[in-house]
Amino acid sequence: MASVAAATRQTYVDRESLNHALTSDLVGWTVSETREAPLLTHVAPHRLGDIRLLELSGNPFRAVRGHAEISGDSDTYLGILYQRFGSTLCRIGDDRVIVGPGEICVWHSGRPVSFEMPEKFDKLCMIVPIARFESVLHNAETYQGLRLPADSNLATLLGSYLSTLTNSVMTRNDNTPFDAIDVTLELLGAAFRAQRRSSTIAPRDQLFARISSRYIEARLEDANLSPKKIAEDNGISVRYLYTLFSEQGMTVSGWVRRRRLLHCRAELDGADTEASITQIAYRWGFNDSAHFSRLFKASFGMSPTQYRSSRRLGASDE
Repeated sequence: MASVAAATRQTYVDRESLNHALTSDLVGWTVSETREAPLLTHVAPHRLGDIRLLELSGNPFRAVRGHAEISGDSDTYLGILYQRFGSTLCRIGDDRVIVGPGEICVWHSGRPVSFEMPEKFDKLCMIVPIARFESVLHNAETYQGLRLPADSNLATLLGSYLSTLTNSVMTRNDNTPFDAIDVTLELLGAAFRAQRRSSTIAPRDQLFARISSRYIEARLEDANLSPKKIAEDNGISVRYLYTLFSEQGMTVSGWVRRRRLLHCRAELDGADTEASITQIAYRWGFNDSAHFSRLFKASFGMSPTQYRSSRRLGASDE
């Protein structure tokens, strides 16, 4: 009988250790830090025979699988990402999608992929050999890039199921996990087929990804960036723009504000920058320094001045 590996939650604060934790005998990764916050990642691995589940949470970081990492894999796998908290920016081939809380995304181990967590996050990753999936999902590898939105019944059902599988079933020492895995694969296969049949949401997801990750991200420094301008430049109505963002559980202005605040915080992390807080705020589209300070404190728990002082003090102690 195949073995069950109990999960022990570990915390990693450096890239080398986190690389080693993520790179099992299944698939390899290369980790890089972001400027948003110091690396701090919690990992709880679960093994059931040739299937692996990873619980990941912590501060922002980026993980990449290129040709070098792919060449070291022992087999070909399908990965299922379930985002429980925060978000993941996934670049799969030429496509870039944002996986938000409650959403599920599928990726293929034989093709380059990168995951960036721009804020604190909590997610579950399931890695299954393609051969195991083929018994319940014909041409399983063609499902790469499939995404189940958070407001769908399928994502709600699968998310609850995967969390229960990880938190309760996988911790037992009897045969239950092996039976549950077979049922899980059947359920995933049926859900993926059903989602593919419902293709009406795909174009909207692609448009949202293009507007949020490409158009807006490249224009965050523009203090005059407005929903009207965003809609006009992307050939849609303001009302439709609001609908795209509301389907993702956010507002247009809220998304822009959050991305600007994260960039400001990243600059304040730099102990060597001589730019004033006001200069940083204006550079990223805030034209009122007092308003910026209030927003920053509401988002990160301290004022920009306190945050910069804490980061410089931490750097001097190293």
